[in-house]
Amino acid sequence: MSDEDHYLDSYLSELLPAIGLDAETYAPYVTGYADDDDDDNGESLDELIELLRASSESHEEDDATWESLRKEITQRRLDHISGESVRKELEALELQATMSANLQKEIALAQKNAVEMEARKQKELEDNKPENMSEEKIALMSKFGYEDGNDNAEAGHDGGDSEKPMTNRDHAAAMSRKEAEKQKSVKTQTKGEAQRETKQAKSDKLAKKEERRKKAGKRERQKM
Repeated sequence: MSDEDHYLDSYLSELLPAIGLDAETYAPYVTGYADDDDDDNGESLDELIELLRASSESHEEDDATWESLRKEITQRRLDHISGESVRKELEALELQATMSANLQKEIALAQKNAVEMEARKQKELEDNKPENMSEEKIALMSKFGYEDGNDNAEAGHDGGDSEKPMTNRDHAAAMSRKEAEKQKSVKTQTKGEAQRETKQAKSDKLAKKEERRKKAGKRERQKM
C-alpha cells in the first residue's frame, strides 16, 4: 500500500462489488467515515450502512451481510487507530532518543572545549611569568606592556599604601634598567681603560721626546 492509499482501499475494492456496489463510487463514503474522528456513538456508521444497503443491487435484504460489514469496518478502524497510536508513540520515543544523543554530544563537546580553554589559559599564565619570558618579549613588554588595572591599592592598617604586586611591565622595566646598568658598567670600564692607555701613550711620547732632547744637547757639547 502506497502512502496515498487508504488502509481500507484493498478491502473495499473486493467487498463492495461482491455485495452489489460500485467500489469507485461508494468506497469514498466508507473511507470518509473511517477518517472522521467524531464517531457520534455510531450514528454516522448507521447512516453509512443504510446508504450502502439501499444502493445495493443484490444484497439489500440480506441483514447478515450488512451487520458483518458494520463489524468489519468498526474493527478495522479501531485496529488502524491503535496502530497509528503505537506508531506515533514509537516515533516520539525515537525522536526523544535522537535528541538525547545529540544533547550528550553537545555536552561532551562543551566539556572538551572548556578543558582545552582552561589548558590554554594555564599555558598563557605560565608563559607570562617573568622567569619564563624571553629577552625579546621582555623588551616588547617594556615598550607595550600593560599596567596593573588596580591603580588604587587598598591602604594598609597604618594608613600607608600596601605594596602593589609587580606587573609584567614593571618586571620588564626592571630588567631593562638592569641591562642598561650592565651596559653602562661595561662602557665605564672601557672608557677608563682607554683613558689609561691614552695617558700612558702621552707619557711614553714625552719620555721619548726628553730622551731625544738630551741626546741633542750632548752632541752640541761635544762639538764645542
